[in-house]
Amino acid sequence: MRNSKKIRLIAIMVVLALLLGALPLATALADSSTESPSPSPSPTPTATPTAAPTPEPGDGHLELFTGVTDSEEQSLLQVYSQRAGEKITFYVPVFNRDLTSATDLTCKLFSGTPQNPFSGDLSFDWYKTWNSTTNTLEDWTTKSIAIGDRAYFEVSGTLLSTAPVGTYTVNFTVTYSDGLKDNIPVTIVVREASSDDSSSSSGSSYKSKPKVIVESYSFSEDTIYAGDTVTLRLVVANTSKREAITNLTLDLSNEAGAILPAPGGSSSVFIGTIDKEDAYVLSVKLQVMPDAEAKSQLLTIKLSYEGTKNRSDFDETASVSVPVQQKARVRINDPIIYDDPWVGTSVAIGVTLYNLGKSPLYNCMVDVVGDGLTLEESYFGGNVAAGGTMRADLNVTPTIAGALDAQVRVTYEDVNGKQTETLLPLNMVVNEEATSGTTSPGNGGMVTPGDAPATANIGWIFWLLGGVVVVSGLVFLGVNMKKKRERALEEE
Repeated sequence: MRNSKKIRLIAIMVVLALLLGALPLATALADSSTESPSPSPSPTPTATPTAAPTPEPGDGHLELFTGVTDSEEQSLLQVYSQRAGEKITFYVPVFNRDLTSATDLTCKLFSGTPQNPFSGDLSFDWYKTWNSTTNTLEDWTTKSIAIGDRAYFEVSGTLLSTAPVGTYTVNFTVTYSDGLKDNIPVTIVVREASSDDSSSSSGSSYKSKPKVIVESYSFSEDTIYAGDTVTLRLVVANTSKREAITNLTLDLSNEAGAILPAPGGSSSVFIGTIDKEDAYVLSVKLQVMPDAEAKSQLLTIKLSYEGTKNRSDFDETASVSVPVQQKARVRINDPIIYDDPWVGTSVAIGVTLYNLGKSPLYNCMVDVVGDGLTLEESYFGGNVAAGGTMRADLNVTPTIAGALDAQVRVTYEDVNGKQTETLLPLNMVVNEEATSGTTSPGNGGMVTPGDAPATANIGWIFWLLGGVVVVSGLVFLGVNMKKKRERALEEE
């Protein structure tokens, strides 16, 4: 009798333990929370370059044409130079592209020209026109151009004595055929003003050496990147006050092999004659090798020439610095959200940047912009070497529930301090903050398991473990009691 009571007691305890373990398990199964959808991958946005200002558009019938082969005509197309404060003469080329006949052509300085190095009004003259039948230059007397022909205005003026030294692109407006007009750009070079300290030798036997130098140089491109084809403009001056030079040849070389003549070009350039105290402006196209190191590459120029009086040979050496840069090639992965976002709870976010270029990135920084969240601290990655990786970990705290549309901002600088900014989408759905007795709208005021955060549902595990321990203990106790009873019966 006593044994049967014990068995009933054990059975009741087992049922109770199973019920206590099953209740939290059922609650947990019903409380399957849905994970917040991760943002879909999107391409990394690229910066849109700002367009450079262009000259005022014209009617498009007349244009600049430089593809000439006649030596005399080529001399009209060269870039002319003069010292500040002195008179300069140059030419404005005009080509009739598609008009049956352009008539009554006139030329004037474009009123919108931002650079005006002239001290007064310019004089214009109808100078030469190209005869396509005889292939010769002739005096331009008709003030008109047939279709496919070209002509040249002669322009004369005095440069400002205070004009800064450098290259000027001056725009001219050509008007023709009852009000049509087009803009023609012409490049000139202003040299340093002449100093009147001309000293001469007291002896008639004195022979000076004509000194040819690279007086100045410039590049048509503002920034030179490895792999680019660039235009180098040289001002080669004969500084002698006594003697002209002739048979001038320039040989260009770069010891590292990073700067070469552009395809179709040559490393040797023949100029010819430069009068005393005169200069010649030369444009040379260069090819920068794609693997050129990002630094100032030295281009050596050897100048070989003869004096016109004693026919002696001379050699000079000059150098030009070519500031080569490597383009920044950067890949940035989309932000990764590591945690389930809840209002008021910190969420970990990761961003990885890869430097695919051949030069370092400087002052790399990552932060977050947008409403509905706060950033604990911006991430400063410092410098990222070529071929290196930067992994940024951020912690943000959402302040409002629902869909958030924020952005991760990545900024970095190149070797010249030019900053690049990239914005990456950061989309997340934030759950509401859990409070005691929170009810979801539209459910009749019933408390739903989904209204509580996931951490609130961990308790059922302890209940289950406790139930298992109790059941195991009761089973062990029952087995022992059964064995004792069997031994007692055997003894009887």
